[in-house]
This record gives sequence, structure tokens and C-alpha cells, in this order.
Amino acid sequence: MDNTRGKRLLLVVPKKYRNDLKSFCHEGTSGHLGVTKTKDIFSRHFFWPQCYKEIKDYVRSCDRCQRVGKPFDRKKAPMKIVPVIQEVFSKINVNTCEPLPVTPSGKRYLLTAICLSYKYPDAIPVEDTTSVTVVDALLQIFSRMGFPKVLQLDQGSSFTSAVYSQLCLSFTITVTHESTVFTPAELVHGKNLRTPLTLLYEKWLDVEETEGEPVPVTEYVFSLIKRMKRCQELAISKMEECQQKNKTWYDKRAVKK
Repeated sequence: MDNTRGKRLLLVVPKKYRNDLKSFCHEGTSGHLGVTKTKDIFSRHFFWPQCYKEIKDYVRSCDRCQRVGKPFDRKKAPMKIVPVIQEVFSKINVNTCEPLPVTPSGKRYLLTAICLSYKYPDAIPVEDTTSVTVVDALLQIFSRMGFPKVLQLDQGSSFTSAVYSQLCLSFTITVTHESTVFTPAELVHGKNLRTPLTLLYEKWLDVEETEGEPVPVTEYVFSLIKRMKRCQELAISKMEECQQKNKTWYDKRAVKK
């Protein structure tokens, strides 16, 4: 700084050092700043004709900045529609919670599972997270939930292809879905619901007599099943329609990469 005139004396950089200086002011420890801040760092000490234009072009053509981008410049990617789950316990999310306080039996991990449709949770405490231990715990969970069609896992070392191989080896079967011994209502509420099948059972076996005029239970049951089927199809259709509508609005400003 020239105190007599109140002006800063800048060093004019020779051509052979200009690219290195631009790189130093923008890359490395400078943190890949934008055009304005890179100019500010540079203009404190250096100058050459057309230097600001060159710095602007250099920053805007930086390969790493173009790949990563700035937070306010990031464009949203198109929304991916998730398939509607149409069957309870057909898609289960499995994960491990760790580390936890060690129990008296030496178990410090918790293998958790949740049905992504019914939201029914389950958990098994385990001693470690090796493949064999995880398989045994999964079998206990599947004995209550049934075998899912889709098993959603993370990329942890416990959840690899060895888990699937061990499951197939343990059962020597290729079944991907199997009904549970207990109904979801019995697992949650401790008792079964009075379903249309229960009505048929009571009618056909005369478990209890109907008071008043006889009611065509069989006709009612099959009519109810048809209505429930139509309601299920309507619900799935509305969910898919809603997903598509949300995607249309979300993708208005999205950019495919």
C-alpha cells in the first residue's frame, strides 16, 4: 500500500506464471471459490491486462467445479416412482443397530426388520453381525413374517450375497414367499379378526344359529370379497395416479444427468 497516495501497488505477472497463479487462487487450498471471490483473492496483489476476464473464464471452465457444482446451482434429478407394495410382508427392510450395551448373554447388536407396507416391526438381539448369525436371526424373523419377495438391505459387510446363499443352503428351496403361521392381526392384537372366512365357517358348520330371518351369508361373503377386491384395485390405482401427479410437478425443474 502506498500510504502517500492511498493506492495499492500490484505486481504485474509475466505470462509464463499466469496459469499457475490462476490455479493457486482458485484450486487447492483456495477451495474452488466462485468468480467474485477468486477475483478478490487475486486482485489484492497481482494484475495484468485482461486478467479479470481470464480469471472468469478459468473459473467457469474448471473441470471439478463443473462436475460438483455449487449448492445453489444444483438441479433436481427426475423423481423415480417407487412401485406400490400390493401384499403385506412382501417387502421387508432389514438393518443392524450397533453398538448397544452388552446384555448378560453377551449380545450387543440388534437386527431389526420392518414390513414396508404393514409397518410391522421386529427385532432380534445377536452377539455379532457375521453372515451365519445374521442368517439365523433372519430365519427367526421370517418364521413370524414369512419369506418376503423383496429384502431391502444396506451395503454392510453382513448383508452380502453370502446371506442369500446361506438362506438357500439352509432350506434347500427357492421359495421367495411363504405365509406365516399367525395372521398379522394375531401378531399385533393377540387374536384373529372375524373375517369373511370366519362367517363361512360358522354358517357351514352351524356354529351359531341366526336369529330372525335367515341371512344369505355365503352370497354376502363372496359379494364382500368382490367389493374388497375392487377397493384394493381402486386404492392401488389412486396411489399410482398420485405418484405420477407428484412426479409431473416435481420434474418440471428437474434435469436428467
